[in-house]
Amino acid sequence: MTVPANGAMKPRDLLVQARTWVPAPRGTRRSRWTRVLAFSTAALVAACSGDGAREEPVDPARGAANEAEDEDQADGVSSESAWAKTLDPGPATKTSAREHALGEAWIIDPERLEEPRKLAIEQAEARGYTVIDLGDGWRPYIFSHKTPGVEDRSENDYAAHYTGLANDWINHDGDPLAAHEHNYLELYGIPPALSVVLDEWRGLEEIEQCLTDAGYDGEVFDPAIGSIVFKKKAGQKRLRSWRWAKSRLEKQMRKAGMAEAVAAGDYAAAASSEDPDLVRSYEYFRDFDREVQVIRNAQIRFRCEKLFDIADGLGKFDAGDYDSATHHALANFEKKHDIMGWGHFTADNIGYLALSPREAVHQRLVRVLSERVVSGAGIVEDGSARDWKPDFRFTDAEGKEHALRDLSSEFTEAAIETLGLGDPDTALARLEQLQAMAVADPEHPEGFGELLVALRLPARPAYYGDDMQFSTVIDRGDVWYDFPWDEEGNKHSQPRKRYPKITLYVDYEGQRIPVIHWRTTIGSWRSELHEGQEYYAYKNSDVGDRVWKTIMAAPVWIPPNGTPVGSLTKLKRVDGRLRRVVNYDETGPGYMSAYGLVAAYHVKLVERSDGSVSVFDNQIRTHGSVDYMSILRRYSHGCHRLYNMNAVRMFSMILQHRPYTREGQTELGAGRRFDYKGKTYSMRLGTRGYKFELDEPIPVTVTEGRVRGSRRSPVTEMMPKPGVEYGEVGPDGEEEAPPVPGEASGAVGE
Repeated sequence: MTVPANGAMKPRDLLVQARTWVPAPRGTRRSRWTRVLAFSTAALVAACSGDGAREEPVDPARGAANEAEDEDQADGVSSESAWAKTLDPGPATKTSAREHALGEAWIIDPERLEEPRKLAIEQAEARGYTVIDLGDGWRPYIFSHKTPGVEDRSENDYAAHYTGLANDWINHDGDPLAAHEHNYLELYGIPPALSVVLDEWRGLEEIEQCLTDAGYDGEVFDPAIGSIVFKKKAGQKRLRSWRWAKSRLEKQMRKAGMAEAVAAGDYAAAASSEDPDLVRSYEYFRDFDREVQVIRNAQIRFRCEKLFDIADGLGKFDAGDYDSATHHALANFEKKHDIMGWGHFTADNIGYLALSPREAVHQRLVRVLSERVVSGAGIVEDGSARDWKPDFRFTDAEGKEHALRDLSSEFTEAAIETLGLGDPDTALARLEQLQAMAVADPEHPEGFGELLVALRLPARPAYYGDDMQFSTVIDRGDVWYDFPWDEEGNKHSQPRKRYPKITLYVDYEGQRIPVIHWRTTIGSWRSELHEGQEYYAYKNSDVGDRVWKTIMAAPVWIPPNGTPVGSLTKLKRVDGRLRRVVNYDETGPGYMSAYGLVAAYHVKLVERSDGSVSVFDNQIRTHGSVDYMSILRRYSHGCHRLYNMNAVRMFSMILQHRPYTREGQTELGAGRRFDYKGKTYSMRLGTRGYKFELDEPIPVTVTEGRVRGSRRSPVTEMMPKPGVEYGEVGPDGEEEAPPVPGEASGAVGE
């Protein structure tokens, strides 16, 4: 258990632990496991009241400026006259919600109010409350249309698509979802709206009855079982072996006088037998049975939750056979619960399957609320920097030392305690109470509509302000420049012990304070089209000093001429038939695009002899990505990838605390024509994304890392792919693309 330097035990350390395991937060992704935490209201109250990291509380009915006692206050409940006072809200900061169309927020403060009350947003903020948007129209700051306090409104084209996906109104192509379908896009940077979580909660009774009727046993999900990897036909073989082992064990048990145990299904009784052959038969059967029972009960869970891809989510399978349908249903379960995996049974998803559906939905609610709280408070610290530098201390302007914090957890826990959503058994009733406070959306009356709540949250660290001085270091980790195949096509091992990491710092009072420390990617050997055929090219990540000047929300990736044309098309069902169409998923805008939901351009500012400044752009970006496995284990084409939600969090927070110019939706008249499998396709790209230009660029330093192997610098020539016979250009060679303004020819940054 970690105890903060200020001596106050964190609320999460006091919480009641559940019976299973889940991975560490997305930003850290440690190899160890932490217990699922069920919020305890009493523990949270005790912990928060003793949190030495907070400032002295003030009466929000009077504000921080007035320290005089209010004569009408009794038993901690503020009087009507106190709430009626008009306080000076001061200028709007970029974290302010005062320009929201609702105009009012519900104050929820059990210490000062017997029940929630509405108050003008600016008056809630003037009293020290943080306004959190719980409505269906919420979106992160990077998808905002306007800067608070600034006349710069400019419509963000992707904002409506984002909320449509979050609410399960549309799929990624903009088409309506089928009745049983859900987007499950948390892993890809789009958490569900609260209305989606509420709908899932309302469906729990039906799911729980379905599980009971099917004989579901959640106790079989033990993470200690290890991994069960999907392989074609391996599931059938495992099931046949299980049936044979079971039949043999039953015969031996009956022969040993254990017929009653067999009839009761108590095969473990054989373990205590004095017959070593019977014990061995039981152990042989047990090894198969543990896996088969995990698969069988998972199939029941997936069917009851309608996670299969066919038959309206109900699927079709042989119980206990780990077939392709179950493999895909498991992948859907992972997406639903924000688990990074490939659809194989691992400690990650087995641990989550051990949660009851009610517990799992509650964890989903906690994650959803966390994103809303982090966004409303304008914070980013998730404990990753603290875990990296546990002994780090910074000094505030008054000379007081502070440790690094996990603001995301602190603020989320405080919000959940205040909202009364800590108990999975009562959270549904509380959610419905909150929904009743919302302004309903006539088009979606069952949802949350528009709802703002104002909460008391912990104080942010002293380094927070309207113009924070950021800097970034990207450590490339272990770098291999050697070509990883020999002349016979055998692949050489190129192990990495040190992986690439990105650290965002805040410069405060002469100190450089790390606020996040996350896994990222660098470039390596990637496929590239050359003279109509695919080769390998080393896509390097530039080393040295650069800056972030441009931050692009919903960025568009413009495929360079070397992009293999096969990736520029996809199969899509149109009017009931599969058709091959242009793959705009790859280009964006959208969460699946090569640049994800947000990108910052790495550029070098070069001063000319006449004093003007030119911008060198080698197409390297720090950007979001849905390819979370590349961030965990693999490489990019040179860019520094982040999990989409982490990228959204970080760049939203930067924009909330840094002066910028909102340039808005950029226009782009780009396109290309290419041939693939005998058909000509036309791609049209009308925008680069929604642009924010920082008034003062943020310094970015990319380190050399630790170069390993025999080569000290990248290979510059194309290398033939092992096993590929190179001849004349085939019929699927692409046409030359029309010029794209501002793009370096042939550069690949993704």
